[in-house]
Amino acid sequence: MYDWSTPTRAWSLRLTQFPSQTNTPGERDFAHFLRAQLLEWPYFQEHPQQIQLLQTQRDAFERYAVAALVRGEGPQTVILTGHYDVVSVENYGDLSPWAYDPEALLPRLIERLQSEAARPQGLSAADALALEDLLSGDFLPGRGLLDMKSGLAAGLAVMERFVRLPQAQRRGNLLFVAVPDEEIASYGARAMAAHLPGLAQQWGLNLEAAVNLDASDDLGDGSQGQAAYLGSVGKLLPAVYLVGRETHAGSPFSGVNVNRMGAEVVRRVECSPEEADSWRGAFTAPPTCLKYADSKMHYDVTTPTSAWCYFNWLTLKRPVSEVLTRMIAAVGAALMEAIEDLQKAADVYAERTEGPNDWELPRPSVYTFEELKTLAEMNGGREFSARYDRLEQELSADPNLNTPQVSLRLMEEAWAASGLTGPAAVVGFAAIHYPPVILDEGDERARRLQLAIETHGTAVSRDFQTPFTTHAFFPGISDLSFLGGQVSEEEQYELMLNTPAWGQRAGFDYSAAAGLALPAVNIGPWGRDYHQRNERLYTPYAFEVLPELLWRICADLNGAAEEARAE
Repeated sequence: MYDWSTPTRAWSLRLTQFPSQTNTPGERDFAHFLRAQLLEWPYFQEHPQQIQLLQTQRDAFERYAVAALVRGEGPQTVILTGHYDVVSVENYGDLSPWAYDPEALLPRLIERLQSEAARPQGLSAADALALEDLLSGDFLPGRGLLDMKSGLAAGLAVMERFVRLPQAQRRGNLLFVAVPDEEIASYGARAMAAHLPGLAQQWGLNLEAAVNLDASDDLGDGSQGQAAYLGSVGKLLPAVYLVGRETHAGSPFSGVNVNRMGAEVVRRVECSPEEADSWRGAFTAPPTCLKYADSKMHYDVTTPTSAWCYFNWLTLKRPVSEVLTRMIAAVGAALMEAIEDLQKAADVYAERTEGPNDWELPRPSVYTFEELKTLAEMNGGREFSARYDRLEQELSADPNLNTPQVSLRLMEEAWAASGLTGPAAVVGFAAIHYPPVILDEGDERARRLQLAIETHGTAVSRDFQTPFTTHAFFPGISDLSFLGGQVSEEEQYELMLNTPAWGQRAGFDYSAAAGLALPAVNIGPWGRDYHQRNERLYTPYAFEVLPELLWRICADLNGAAEEARAE
């Protein structure tokens, strides 16, 4: 059996030791570091033009994806891809100086957990499991090692073995693509999807499949983490801009406190089982509110005028238009209930105080962002349109603002120009859409990919005496959406009209990826507690089993099926 452990471990440590936190200079520099590493290979010294830096588009940061092609015989090509950005190390505390050095961090983290175990309160269940794992010798900690530089390392180890084969023995081609910014807005994957059609044409490639190498979490024995995910959930970020009617706190029924409206919206949508999508026995998690805040920035006794909230909304098959319709319905019902409850409270209060009952609370209105912007353009004319476009460009260029913040400011601008009054709500989308990914059963390439996974997954499981399973959907949001996701022209149009930050931040031509119709799956390492202090990788699988599995699948798809099955 080929020695995978040595190169995969070496690549994992080397990549992890280079800090590449999202939206930092380290992330920007990582692409150049990786390119320099690959140029040390004799193959790329002879073919430097087969390494390309793909710049992200409409991005406030200067970031690049790294695309590296190793040619064999024939045009058929498998893509191995993953992200190189990582989250911050703040939760390591005083262990932060070693967070990017797994071998140096290991004894220090063990010592820290042991000292915490000696305290009267002892360890939490999660920390106790982390200590047990690290003492076993099978797990290695480090920021980004699990999520997901060990996945990239497995891909690089496969590339390295492939490039060492004699030219005549290399069937097909391997294209390795490492991308930035998976953790926030997938600028890297969007750039890859946009560039892939041109690269395929330039290099004469027939793209057979893409394998995303992202990590999964498994709190058990690995039987769930050692897996191929044949699809990925989609994500929308429906947002609600709420406007009440401000009033003095001493006379609350003379207006409508926007926070009463917002509370009802969150109550109605939060974790609603009816909004969980399902397909073929798989279910998404229901929506959950990621942000709620009113606009008041100072203290006085006037009720706040406006508020803002947005929800993480996962999909499997539900189209964009249906999510928007469901959100509008939920918001409309929530606002009516809030106003009716306030009216009842006003009536009871008047009865108890024997005061005048002259509070007639206004009926609320609900608009889509498309409707709001149309009204603003009609009311504000060309002056509004020019002002709006300038504001969008300024906000989108500000690296200190995230995409939902840009969307909020643009909604506020459109509301101010619309001439509308509250109580009301505006419903739209606050950020980029991640389409769901499902293998197309009618696509021959997809059928070949699934068969290769099933065949070699079974074989590797037998050869290494370790579990391997397949799952319908990757449970988290991933870059897979921009390789295998399908968005119709109608859906893209709906997104464009109802996403305030579409122009610069959230806009993406989904037709490019759709044109590829590329079968895409996720096969990566597993571990526990990613993004946490105890983030750790299960090394026997990541360093040995995973690269062997990838090697066999790639060989099969590239036309070396018999050789792959024989190994």
